Parts: sequence; structure tokens; C-alpha cells
Amino acid sequence: MTVQALEVLTEFGSTGRVGLLHRGAPLRELVAVHGVPWAIGRVDRSRRWPHLYAYGDVEIVVCRCRLIASISVQTWRRTLELPDPLRPGQVVTLPARVTHRQLLDALAAAHCQWEPLQPIEGQCGIRTLPQRVEFTFVTDLGPEPLLDGAGSWWHAHDCISPSAAAAAFPDDFPPEQEDA
Repeated sequence: MTVQALEVLTEFGSTGRVGLLHRGAPLRELVAVHGVPWAIGRVDRSRRWPHLYAYGDVEIVVCRCRLIASISVQTWRRTLELPDPLRPGQVVTLPARVTHRQLLDALAAAHCQWEPLQPIEGQCGIRTLPQRVEFTFVTDLGPEPLLDGAGSWWHAHDCISPSAAAAAFPDDFPPEQEDA
């Protein structure tokens, strides 16, 4: 059975998970399954943490205690690259032009509630409940709004202090790419 992008996005909306990736997940557990993520860079140039990483089109923000703080899925291209659970460090590519109607129908079939977001010019969006995953659609690319991105934002938790992080993660795991 082949997984489709719409199934993955419906699961994300209804559970807040993209496979093993979810807010609050420890980075080390994900690395054990998927390999080291691609380091995109610092969220704030003046501080090392939080840091942005990616597994294909799934971007994760990791705080200094190495928990996933937020997840976003880039869906604006014609394909969606997701971490392959069977091949660590590899991605699986799925066709991914999801329409507003397709996603709403899939969320309804999954019994996932949602609320509309305030539209802005050229976009509309929804937020799932209770997971609070936001889906943004572009409205000016054709007759049906197309999914542009999805994300669940900051995971509120009491993060450890910088000194406790240094003691807990002496190897500075995972390695950060040099800033340009």
C-alpha cells in the first residue's frame, strides 16, 4: 500500500504528527530512526538555539533541550518529500498538489474538527482542533485554492538552562553546520 500525501497531511492535521515527528519529540529518538536531519540554521542569528532542521520537506525547530518545538511541511511544490521510515537518511517523494476541498473532505472523514483562519489577500486557511495545525492555501493559482504549507507552531514547555543543556549534551549533538 502506497501512502499518499493527502493521508500524511490528514494525519498531521488530526494528530499533530508526521510519522514519528511531533512537537515534544526528543531529537535523539528521531535521529535513531531517520538519521541526522539537514541543518538549515539558527532561528535567531544571535543565539545557537532554537535551531531549524529538515527531513525532506518537513522542517522542525528544535530547542536547546533537543525537543521538537514546531513542525512545518512545505507543500507548495508539486511533490512532497517525507522521511522514509524504512531507509534512514532517505526521503520518499509523493505527488502533492492538494486542494482546499480535498483536505476538508479528508479531515471530515477522519472526524477532525477545524476552524477557518482570517483570510488575507491571495490566501485562505484553516486550523485543526485540538491539534492547532494550520493549513495555508493560495487562492490565485486556479479555480480551487491549493495547499501552500502546513504547520504546528511552538510547543510550550519549560526548557532547560543553557548550562544544563551544555551538561546534558556535551557532544553538541547534532552537529551544526558552520554559519556562512
